[in-house]
Amino acid sequence: MADAIEYGVALFFGLRDKTSATYMVVQSDDLSQSFALDVEVADEDGRTITDHLDDRRNEITIDGVLKVDDAIPTNGVQFTYDGIQYILKSIDDKGSNKDYRKVTVKGIKYQEIA
Repeated sequence: MADAIEYGVALFFGLRDKTSATYMVVQSDDLSQSFALDVEVADEDGRTITDHLDDRRNEITIDGVLKVDDAIPTNGVQFTYDGIQYILKSIDDKGSNKDYRKVTVKGIKYQEIA
């Protein structure tokens, strides 16, 4: 494969981490951050005067193709992706007679759980 040549503004290209999911070839990743606690306080006129955000959560979805002879981890175990340790919450393992086995892994990182 030839070396890529880019011009203009430097941008982040591709996946965040290509090596930590050893049982599959990672094809896409989707990261999101949210707060589990979002409390708004309105004044007498109905305008928001306080917004309390707490309990940050990082959630990830990784899609890929399963490698031969590798086992998919079970729900509840921890895994690391891009230097962050997640709790494995769900796994989808999809097969077809015309394609490779596709795996989707979903994980969550809670603010107060190491």
